[in-house]
Amino acid sequence: MKGIGSLVALLSVLATSAWAQNQSNDEYTAFPSPYQEYVTFGISAHYAVAAPLGGQQTYIDKISPTNFVLQGEWLFPQRFSLGLKTGYQYNQNRLPRGTYQFSSGETISAVQTRTLTTIPAMVTASYYFSDNAAAIRPYVQLAGGGAFVDYTNFYGVLSDQYSRFKGAVAPAIGLKFYGRREQGLGAEIQAQYQHVFFNYAELPNSSPSLLISAGITYRWY
Repeated sequence: MKGIGSLVALLSVLATSAWAQNQSNDEYTAFPSPYQEYVTFGISAHYAVAAPLGGQQTYIDKISPTNFVLQGEWLFPQRFSLGLKTGYQYNQNRLPRGTYQFSSGETISAVQTRTLTTIPAMVTASYYFSDNAAAIRPYVQLAGGGAFVDYTNFYGVLSDQYSRFKGAVAPAIGLKFYGRREQGLGAEIQAQYQHVFFNYAELPNSSPSLLISAGITYRWY
């Protein structure tokens, strides 16, 4: 968790320095870019690691390496965007063999394997600290909507499964780097706190997590 906290702090520093750099570059062209004049478009695909928090941490306390994030957005000249975000998140934790008693009174000895799958479907609103054509674009983002959650806890060959679509919110900060002004293809890093209002059995209260992701982004007009 200390490593993830350091990554979030580094991302914040990069975003702040990038914003300061771009403040001095806002007035540099004689003719406005199409990115500054019209509604343009962007897509991003990221690989992510996720650290469980809150109720999710009591169910699975391991960092998940099996996650991806996919996002599309409409970029407006006023430095804000509206978009859609989805992805796939999977976490698993295997416990040593133990003895478990169920509400039916049955007792079994088994290896318990806890799994949690989350597929978000959210609307995003982002604000960028530099213009739409800039080479470096730090931003803040708020996403809201829902997520399909599949809770499956295996006891050997038996399982306790519960699947629901629940509400979710996900504030984030990030940085897009294109290399030069108006370039289409770039790289992106993002830190996102995701809170899914899901609870069941060994996962009480809610299912929050921290996702640190990196990938590619592409903009066009």
